[in-house]
Amino acid sequence: MGGLPGKIEHDWVLAADLYDREEKGAYAYDITLPTNLYNPTDYRDNSWSGDTKFVGNANNPTLINETQLQSFALADTFSLFDDKLKTTLGVRHQNIKTTSYDPTTQAQTSDYDESKWTPSIGIVYQPSMDWSVYGNYIESLVKGDTAPLKATVTNGGQDLAPYVSKQTEVGVKYDNGMIGSSLAIFHTEEPRDYVDDTNTFVAAGENRHQGAELSVFGSPSENMRIIAGVSYLSAKQKDTGDISLDGNRVIGIPKLQSNVNLEYDLAAVEGLTLTGDIIHTGTRYADAANTLKVDGYTTLDLGARYRTMLAGQEVTLRGMVTNVTGEDYWQSVGGLPGYGHLNAGEPTALKVSATFDF
Repeated sequence: MGGLPGKIEHDWVLAADLYDREEKGAYAYDITLPTNLYNPTDYRDNSWSGDTKFVGNANNPTLINETQLQSFALADTFSLFDDKLKTTLGVRHQNIKTTSYDPTTQAQTSDYDESKWTPSIGIVYQPSMDWSVYGNYIESLVKGDTAPLKATVTNGGQDLAPYVSKQTEVGVKYDNGMIGSSLAIFHTEEPRDYVDDTNTFVAAGENRHQGAELSVFGSPSENMRIIAGVSYLSAKQKDTGDISLDGNRVIGIPKLQSNVNLEYDLAAVEGLTLTGDIIHTGTRYADAANTLKVDGYTTLDLGARYRTMLAGQEVTLRGMVTNVTGEDYWQSVGGLPGYGHLNAGEPTALKVSATFDF
C-alpha cells in the first residue's frame, strides 16, 4: 500500500429496528391415504375420518405465536491510504421475545426472552479503481424454528431456543463501469432441526454450508445487458448423533445453481426491451439419509417490457412467458426428516403487468 496511512476518515452509522408479529392459526390432521406421485390412486370419499384431530377453529383462528424483535447497532467505517483501505467495525444488541400458545385452549406452551451482543467486521482493499478485495465476518441472533403443527408431534407449535448464526465471506471484485465480475467464498453454520424418536421437535447437530459463487455482469454493447452467475454449495449435516447421517447433504440444498439474465433494447421500437432468463438448479435430496434424490431442472423464461406515456403518465407494460419449454420439475424440496415436502414447479404461463409512475 506504500507510505503512512495519512488522514483517517470515519463514517459512523447508528441504526435501530423494532418488529412485532402475532400469528393465528388452526389445523386438522387426518390419516394419510396411500398413493404414488407417479401412479396416483383416486379416492372418491375425501371426508374426514373418525381419527381426525382438530386443533383450533378454522373459521375463527386463535393466537398461536407472538414474536417481538428489537435491535440497535453502532458501526464505524474508517478509511486509510487515500480510501484504498476501508474497515468497518460494528456491534449490535438484539433481543428476541417469543411466546407460543395452544390453538384450542390458548394456554401458554413455551416462551423465552433472549438477548445477545454480536460483532461484525468488514475489510475492503482497492489497489485500483477497478479492483476490490474484501472479507467480512458477522454474527446474528436468530429466532429458533417452530415445531410443525402435526398431531404426532408432541410439542407442535412450540419455538426452539434462538441461536447465534455465524457467516464468513472473502472475495474479489472487478468492475470497470462497462463489465465486471466477482468471486466469493463463504461459510455459514446453523442448527439442524428434526423430529426425534419420541416425536419431539428438537435441535441436534448443525447444517454447515460452504461454497463459492462466481458472477459476471455488464453491457457487451450499448443496448444489451447481461447478468450471469454460478454457485457451488457443500451443505453437510454435522454432529447429528447418528453416524449414518453425519456428512450427508442437507435436505433440499443443491450442489450447483446457475442463472443467466439477458436484456436487449430493440432499436427499431423505442422503449421496447426484450428479456430472457435461464435458471438451472441441480439435484437435491428429499431425506436426511440421502436415499431419495430429486432431479435437477432448467427453465427458460422469455418476455418484454415497453415504456411509454399514457395521458401524461409514464407507464411500463410487461409481459413474460415462464417455463417456455414446459419443464416438469420440483421447485421446492424441503422440510424435516420424516416430514418432508415436494412442491411442483410452475407450468408454462403468461404473466402481464403494468406499472404507472405518478
